[in-house]
Amino acid sequence: MRKKIKFLIDVTLSLSKGVSPCFDPSTSSARVKLGMTLLLVFYFISSPSFAVQKINEVNYFASLRANETNVRAGPGQNYPIKFAYKLKGIPVQVISEYDNWNEIKDYEGQSGWVMQSLLTKKRTLMIRTTKSFVNLQKKNNEKSRVLYRLENNVIGNYLKCADSWCAMEVSGKKGWVKEEEVFGAD
Repeated sequence: MRKKIKFLIDVTLSLSKGVSPCFDPSTSSARVKLGMTLLLVFYFISSPSFAVQKINEVNYFASLRANETNVRAGPGQNYPIKFAYKLKGIPVQVISEYDNWNEIKDYEGQSGWVMQSLLTKKRTLMIRTTKSFVNLQKKNNEKSRVLYRLENNVIGNYLKCADSWCAMEVSGKKGWVKEEEVFGAD
């Protein structure tokens, strides 16, 4: 695209300087050629392919689609890899979007850019607590039956959140955990 514009500018400049042996600025065909060239230059410069893309700030949760996901320093494959995830389903917060790249933040607060195709809108929750375990309750109260004792970093499918509790599915069992003890909830 830049080569086309440079060519059009070169042609325009050569025509206006009288480089062409048959150029006579007084003829209407020369003025038409010059006008068309300038019009084409203006068209290519103002086309959407030259528009500067903005980074859109967003805020939603997603999860990693692939078993291995490289996180980069910027939105493109020419940026260096900062770190990599080696597990599918880790919940991440999408904080920015640029073209087909998403800037994410993880459960430890680390951020970086991943290709949009490596994320899925299927939400998951990750247990994040300072306790040795968290109870997965049958209902959304502490007096209900305990289904599982979940250790830190256990990942389950997000179902819904209500009244400071989140419903999640872990190994086929559906239950409730306190919202403050998970990452991936709104």
